[in-house]
Amino acid sequence: MKLGLLTAPFAETPLNDVADWTAASGFTTIEIACWPFEKATRRYAGVTHVNVTELNKAQAKDIRKMLDGYGLTVSSLGYYPNPLHPEVEHRETVIAHLKKVIEAAEMLEVPIVGTFIGKDKNKTVPQNLEDYGPKPDA
Repeated sequence: MKLGLLTAPFAETPLNDVADWTAASGFTTIEIACWPFEKATRRYAGVTHVNVTELNKAQAKDIRKMLDGYGLTVSSLGYYPNPLHPEVEHRETVIAHLKKVIEAAEMLEVPIVGTFIGKDKNKTVPQNLEDYGPKPDA
């Protein structure tokens, strides 16, 4: 079994320092927080240890090399917004950023992106599922 942690609680700590502490504390994996740079609207939201908006292949390679140096694997990139938020503009913003996180995961050779499906609190579960995706053909 591998034990890891999410970097989000280390909001003010650079990724290199989080990786150092993580490895020194006996963890072997790390989930990297990848929120957009913004004011946090809830606990841990807004924490970014990889700027996926500006990430390029050379930076991704440097991040991998640094983490490899600590003996850490990346379990996933984490971004946990609400893609089914009642405000359409908000939905579009979080979905656009989620796509950037997915692209960053590919550059970093990370097979998993951790996220939420979300929910519009003003709708029932079946109504939310309607918004989540198209129904399969009957």
